[in-house]
Amino acid sequence: MEYDRSLISAITAIDADQSPAYNSIAMQIWEHPEVSFQEEKSAALYMDRLARVGFRIEEFPEMAHSFVAEFGSGDPVIGYMGEYDALPGMSQACTTHREPVVEGGPGHACGHNLLGMGSLVAAETLATLIRTMSFQGRVRFYGCPAEEALGRIPLVKAGRFNDADAIMTWHPADVNTPHRYTTSANLALVFSFKGLASHAGMAPQNGRSALDAVQLFNLSLEFMREHLNPGIMLHYVISDGGQRPNIVPESAATFLYIRAPSAQQVREVSKRVIKAAQGAALMTETKFSIEIRHGKCDFVPNTSIQDSLLSAMQSIPFPHPSKDETNFARDLQRTVPKNDRPSTLDPIAAPRDLLKRPLHTNIGDFGRGKRIGGSLDTGDVSYVVPTGQMNAATWPVGVGNHTWQSCAASGSSWALRAAQWAGMCMALVGFELVSDEKHTLLEAAKAEHRQAGLHYKSTMDL
Repeated sequence: MEYDRSLISAITAIDADQSPAYNSIAMQIWEHPEVSFQEEKSAALYMDRLARVGFRIEEFPEMAHSFVAEFGSGDPVIGYMGEYDALPGMSQACTTHREPVVEGGPGHACGHNLLGMGSLVAAETLATLIRTMSFQGRVRFYGCPAEEALGRIPLVKAGRFNDADAIMTWHPADVNTPHRYTTSANLALVFSFKGLASHAGMAPQNGRSALDAVQLFNLSLEFMREHLNPGIMLHYVISDGGQRPNIVPESAATFLYIRAPSAQQVREVSKRVIKAAQGAALMTETKFSIEIRHGKCDFVPNTSIQDSLLSAMQSIPFPHPSKDETNFARDLQRTVPKNDRPSTLDPIAAPRDLLKRPLHTNIGDFGRGKRIGGSLDTGDVSYVVPTGQMNAATWPVGVGNHTWQSCAASGSSWALRAAQWAGMCMALVGFELVSDEKHTLLEAAKAEHRQAGLHYKSTMDL
């Protein structure tokens, strides 16, 4: 689709006018990282800002620091999702060498300081267009905390997205592309075994080892791998292995992740895993309990919205990096071993030739028909409402998330510019959804969603 040049100019002008404020919010969150469930100051920054520019704020009771900000009236309802939690242990200065700001402290190695800001740009820009051009419609900014932990599943289960017509979000990355690829559904569980303690040297026959149960359970998972469908992954750690070798462990536990191509497959595998735990408990005369920590559905990209995002990405001028920004990116890229750099590109079939440059400054279209091993709580949202997502190259090519390099890059001037570009792209698609009297794109997105036959059930609901 070809967009009107005056509309592009209006969007870029709105962003340019507010750019210092957007950068300030992103940097305040980067400089004061808050991990999942503790994002009080980060959420407050967004709520205060959105309230000042005319959004109505409603805090959600389902999760601390979650909220929705809404502007406008009538239909359609277009939502943008913002995240703002940091990762524990990932503290890092904006340098090209490993330099924690606080040793062992948190840091924005997933770029959520940028993610929330980009979605804020989208929401505010669309609101400004609705107001100045007198269009009907509502724009929402969903404040989504704890993405790295529980995620927005409680909000989805509470129906907070049900009346939205379309949802969009984006994610920091090392390439510019619509997020056409799917993600893995997952479920995180703790299997806790309870036995009977005794002196391991004097009376081991009196004990019933919970650690034996854990080891037998884990061994059963290893044998189970061979008989699972392709793409299903099991990863675990022994989170409790007892206290001392001379005490038969009374308690022990396995912390397990199940990943699969779809939510339905996660549920099917979970049943087999529970049977394995039952067998381990039977063999060791112990008991077990299950704690469900979190779980996410697979992301189902809406092609209609993804196609429009690509058109928007090709229409909004991508920023040109300065010499200093290019040098910073090149030096940071070099800290990643050469053999490791393709790991960010291969899963989505992005060409390895991109690694010849420090930054991806073109617009790609990668990942169609692919699935990555990681999981996103955006997946749960995509089950209930047409959802589009894009990636923007805030990091050097070959730098993956959850690394000190991505944390360093997320505090750079280049990352701020790329994040604002992502916000403008999403705002442009939002305007298309709101301004078209025939609702051509919106109806196509909804029809596609209906045809997918998605029936939402959280992977946490076994």
